[in-house]
Amino acid sequence: MIANFNLMSKIVKTSFFLFSFTIASIVSAESSPSKKAMSFSLANAKLEWLNCPDFLPCKFAVLHGQLGGDNMDIFLKFPSKAKIPFHTHTSAEHMVMISGEFHTIYQGQEKAILKSGDFAYGPEQLPHDGFCASNIECVMFVAYEKPLDAVPYDISKKQ
Repeated sequence: MIANFNLMSKIVKTSFFLFSFTIASIVSAESSPSKKAMSFSLANAKLEWLNCPDFLPCKFAVLHGQLGGDNMDIFLKFPSKAKIPFHTHTSAEHMVMISGEFHTIYQGQEKAILKSGDFAYGPEQLPHDGFCASNIECVMFVAYEKPLDAVPYDISKKQ
């Protein structure tokens, strides 16, 4: 009988702990905006499209994170036939092509051709250029690990 009581006592204590942990997790998830799930459509009229730096012919919309902050996700779009000069970023880029055909060359590497659904990774500080080769605008999803920036790079002087 005492053995059953001790077993029951352990089960009640364990159940109470799990219940308390579950409630605390739910309250924490509900009160933390970073824990809120979200989704965006490229066609969402509420997206705020911002201009890229003057030397880049593009616009971007912040999906997650904040300008100047770490771990920011964006939609990035270039007009049809736009030429993107060599530049670098402080952050690595994780890209998924949504529409169009985009050509890019990272310094010292072969040209990559990205089409809808393709993934590309660009290391931080590695100079690269681009070209929207399609007759429609090129749109991609890009995730940045560090704050977003773009710095012009003169490829002719630095090879």
